[in-house]
Amino acid sequence: MSKEDLFINRGNLTWEEKRMMLPEHKQAWIEMQRQEDKVPLHGELDEYQWKEIGEVVMDALNHTLVVRLTYWQDGYYIDKDCHIYKVDELNKRIRIEYGPSDDSKREWIDTRVIYDVQRV
Repeated sequence: MSKEDLFINRGNLTWEEKRMMLPEHKQAWIEMQRQEDKVPLHGELDEYQWKEIGEVVMDALNHTLVVRLTYWQDGYYIDKDCHIYKVDELNKRIRIEYGPSDDSKREWIDTRVIYDVQRV
């Protein structure tokens, strides 16, 4: 290899040892990447989708079935395998139960953020 080829192919090695990233910059970069991965809340579901979701929810409520609930939370879609514990039609929310059977956790999910409910 000639001297010119070494000079051309060395890239930016002169500054390699001077590269560094402050922890604050790294944290800001990670947060920026996290913000880019977020998705907006889905639009209004149509009547057919709500009918399918309603059938699965009521079937799971009446027969204690496990369902996979897909819902939106803080910019991300979350899938949870859970039981439907209660349906509050007045406040438009569903109470789900998940976790080990001896230490079940319950939480309310607003129906406007629900994207899909499927039988497992």
